[in-house]
Amino acid sequence: MAWEAYKQGTIPIGAAILNTDDEIVSAERNQQYNEGDGIIKLHQIAHAEINAILNLSEVTDESVRKNIRTYTLYTTMEPCPLCFGAIVMGSIRNVKYAARDSYAGASALNNSIPYIKNKGIKVYGPYAELEFIQIAMQSCYELQRGSYADALLPSWKKIGDKGVLTGEDLFKNHILQDMAGNEFSEVYDFILKYIGGVKQWK
Repeated sequence: MAWEAYKQGTIPIGAAILNTDDEIVSAERNQQYNEGDGIIKLHQIAHAEINAILNLSEVTDESVRKNIRTYTLYTTMEPCPLCFGAIVMGSIRNVKYAARDSYAGASALNNSIPYIKNKGIKVYGPYAELEFIQIAMQSCYELQRGSYADALLPSWKKIGDKGVLTGEDLFKNHILQDMAGNEFSEVYDFILKYIGGVKQWK
C-alpha cells in the first residue's frame, strides 16, 4: 500500500488491519495528494490509518463490534497524533509499525495520558529491516516533493541515517521514479541490496 501511494504521487505510507486469523479486514494508503478510493481523499487528514479504520464500522457491522479490540493495525510508519487518536477512538487495541517517526510519531501518547493508558493498547515496533526500507522510500519521496524535506530528513537521520542516506541516493539517481512499474517485492529487494544503501553504510 505504501508503494502504491508512492506511485500515485502521495506520501508512501500504507496501513492494514488484520483479524486474529491474520486475514486483512481493511487496507488503505495515504491519499493526501491523490484521489484514491478511501473515504477521505485530497485532504490533510487522508492518512492511511484513518482510512483503514474508517472502512470498519462498529455501528453497522456486528462482527466488527464484537471483534475489533482483537484486531491489529499494521502501518509502515509510526502513527502521528491524528492517527494515534483515531486508533484510540476507533477501538483498535493492537498496533504494529515498521518505522519510527522521530518528527511526528506519537506512540509515546500511549503511556502519557491516563485516558489512553487505560485503554491497554499494545504497541510494537520498529522492525529494523522494514524501518530501513520505509525511511529510504519516504526520504526519496520527500526530496521529490520538496516541501518538508528540510525538516523531516534531519530528524529521521537521528534514528535511521542509513535509510535517509539511501533515500537521498535513490532520489539523486531517479531510481524509485524509474521503478514505478515494478512490483514492491522487487523494489524491496533492490533497496536492501542497493550499493548506496546497506552495503555502503554497514
